[in-house]
Amino acid sequence: MFSKATRLRWIHKVSAGVEDVALNRDIGSEVILTRTDGAMIAPRMVEYVLGTIFAVSQRFPQAWKQQRERHWQSFSVGLVKGRTVGVAGLGDIGCAVARAVHDNGMRVLGWRRTRTECNSVERVYAGREELVAFVAACDFVVIVLPATPATSGLFSSGAFSAMKSSAYLINVGRGAIIDEEALASAILDGQIAGAALDVFVEEPLPPTSRLWEIDQILITPHVSGPIVPEDVIGCFLENLSSYVRGEPLRRQVDRRRGC
Repeated sequence: MFSKATRLRWIHKVSAGVEDVALNRDIGSEVILTRTDGAMIAPRMVEYVLGTIFAVSQRFPQAWKQQRERHWQSFSVGLVKGRTVGVAGLGDIGCAVARAVHDNGMRVLGWRRTRTECNSVERVYAGREELVAFVAACDFVVIVLPATPATSGLFSSGAFSAMKSSAYLINVGRGAIIDEEALASAILDGQIAGAALDVFVEEPLPPTSRLWEIDQILITPHVSGPIVPEDVIGCFLENLSSYVRGEPLRRQVDRRRGC
């Protein structure tokens, strides 16, 4: 379809993820690509992340299991205050997650490919050479990275082996950022405590995936950042007005980088 659209000059993605368009070679280099402001999508993703952190700390999965089994057994619960949460990806959504985590009494670290500042983040690690140090310092690691050639398979056995055995991974970015087989092995071997995964390399997640079988993994069907029209339409309408007037568009994507 794109190869036949010879008059196409602008594409706007209503989602924050743009890899399916940015890296499409059928789209001419003259085509401008824009995306929705991540801040418009962030509130729902923030609640997903906070909900997961609190559920893990309060051991809700164990409570639900005991309820299904009609088994009464007391257990101790944690406290998130003072825990260290690492946010990998400090764009619009990542910084919103960082602020919310900080406002709930947690210490926040950040990681991105190049160094930058982000409010509420105590320290920003940068580049692959600092990834291991970043994950090693965290009780929770939240992935909010885009899918690009540079982030594909970024979280693999090397990163998992550096994490605390009590650490928990949360991925609301893109599935391709994680080596899923390495993650499964890391959890089963006790290298990390567990994970909440909302995105996967292949979606829907195939029934044959062994991720389904691991009790320490929470699987959700890509629901953390739904595209709700009233959340995202304003960004497009603002850009449409600018486009008609021949003015620069907001949230332009560098198609060479894929983000």
